[in-house]
Amino acid sequence: MAADRTLDPFALLSSLVAKIEKGINENAGPILKSGEFSNVANKLMSGAMVAKKLAQDLTQRYFEALNVPSRTDLLALNDRLQALEDRMIVIQATLDQMGAPPRRAALAAPSRTRKPPAPLPAPAGEAAITAPARTRKPPRRAA
Repeated sequence: MAADRTLDPFALLSSLVAKIEKGINENAGPILKSGEFSNVANKLMSGAMVAKKLAQDLTQRYFEALNVPSRTDLLALNDRLQALEDRMIVIQATLDQMGAPPRRAALAAPSRTRKPPAPLPAPAGEAAITAPARTRKPPRRAA
């Protein structure tokens, strides 16, 4: 049975990974605890933050040059729309408490007529242009 365990590639791989992790932890522990490492890491993070801010500023200028809204513009618009929606909800709740009549459609439906369109004005020396006459067949009635 001992021979079967040594021939298992997964067991060999897991023991190799465990030994590598142990070696890294033994060597990296003192380095990570040193003040010099923390200073270098702090400088690297500061540089990364400056680079990120620069990239954001350049992207903002690029979008402004293209006259395209940036992410911050869309987020600001979203906040304004949310504030308007919240205010409308409060107004509607107040109207409901006051017993206001139910809301109607904002725009009335256009009136429907069966009149033909008016003829177009004719250019000088020509006859007026009229729309073709529409004929409507009466509906069939059941016998």
